[in-house]
Amino acid sequence: MKLKLLALAVGGLMAGAVAAQSANVTLYGVLDTSISNERASGAGGKGGVSATYVDSGGLSGSRWGLRGTESLGGGLNAVFVAEGGFLSDTGGLGQGGRLFGRQVFVGLNGGFGSFTMGRQYSPLFSVLCDTDIDGCSSFSVTGNHYLVQPGALRVDNTVIYSTPNMGGITAAAMWGAGESTAGTNRSRTFSANLQYKGGPVYAGLGYADVKNAAGTASDRTWTAGAAFDAGVAKLSGNYLERKFAAGGPKFKGYQVGAAVPFGATTALFNAGQGKVGSVKNTILMIGADHSLSKRTTAYARVGFSNNNGASNLDMFHSAGAFGTLGASGTVVSPVAAGSDERIISLGVRHRF
Repeated sequence: MKLKLLALAVGGLMAGAVAAQSANVTLYGVLDTSISNERASGAGGKGGVSATYVDSGGLSGSRWGLRGTESLGGGLNAVFVAEGGFLSDTGGLGQGGRLFGRQVFVGLNGGFGSFTMGRQYSPLFSVLCDTDIDGCSSFSVTGNHYLVQPGALRVDNTVIYSTPNMGGITAAAMWGAGESTAGTNRSRTFSANLQYKGGPVYAGLGYADVKNAAGTASDRTWTAGAAFDAGVAKLSGNYLERKFAAGGPKFKGYQVGAAVPFGATTALFNAGQGKVGSVKNTILMIGADHSLSKRTTAYARVGFSNNNGASNLDMFHSAGAFGTLGASGTVVSPVAAGSDERIISLGVRHRF
């Protein structure tokens, strides 16, 4: 009897150990490639140049990655993601040639929420993309105006704590180490958000504070946005403001969007403006997505960018493929002050 009890006890311990060590790893990715014709006018709308090119990452950046979880018992899990970006038009690496340039982190989650460390998306990014009707695509106002702001996209050397879902309310805070021997405040990044997701309603606040290399001044960005999915249509919009560390006029931007489904096809509209003082750029985008399957989407976009007399922003192309031949034969960007741009793009995105 004692031997039987001992055997049962050992078996129970072993079963518990096996259960605690159960893990899964998933290989996933996105391939997104488009063909586009883009035209930029000269200053004041005169002259102009155009180019037709194949580009990577129209709706979503092309990528591959590994993600996994391991149950540690008692509701505690180890989690990780290692995700690399690449250019599906050339086969080159994205994010400056980094192996896992999109994100790479490891951490723990459970009833307390989650704690992760590595190269990660900032909490500000989550709010921006959840209030962008086109999901931070290279055609949208958010993708062109907002994601270039400091602390709005990916940050190296970060730790993030995210709360559990509390009746639809979540919050997250991120600290990115500047890793300077001259002080922890130099080149560091702080970002946070507060979000509500309940049924058809989303609302969010996001913030980022990036210290300069001397640790003496902050570049601060905040946003507020909302989205409502009524079934027959989805509406979204946000406002963003940035105060430059060097002072001067603030960057102020807004965007609104709408998406209307028609069976397997969804029509989209997005418009907005970004300005610094009297310098401003306005974007209008219309498009359509057609679901060929759960994994594959064909899409079309037409975008217009208008620079006022003092603005010289270059829009739309995700991989910097668009350029013009200068007098010396070198490729230069069509960003003459007061120039306008138009893009027509057709693409396919496949998720695996």
